[in-house]
Amino acid sequence: MKFLVVGDKEEPLLYDYFDKSRFPGIDLILSTGDLRPGYLSFLMTMFNKPLYYVRGNHDIIYKEKPPKGGRNIDGQIVTYKGVRILGLEGSMWYGGRGIEYTDIEMRWKV
Repeated sequence: MKFLVVGDKEEPLLYDYFDKSRFPGIDLILSTGDLRPGYLSFLMTMFNKPLYYVRGNHDIIYKEKPPKGGRNIDGQIVTYKGVRILGLEGSMWYGGRGIEYTDIEMRWKV
């Protein structure tokens, strides 16, 4: 089974120069955050595969405009074809300007 895992940076090979044949056998797209919702929706459409995601510390816009058709797995353990995946959003605390958690808050989430 192959997962396409993306996060933080939009990859031109996946967006500007998309060629599905470069990525054969993708079963699932996983986003670790900090990507535009439109980018993730594009990947899901072009690969025709499900998208599981968590929000990164910069993904405040996801509350109003989440990736269309994707599944937010924050705070969940999901099973995809026998593989368990734990979703935890955000980042360590940097001053509270995004989706950030203190060590204690993250322990409670886990």
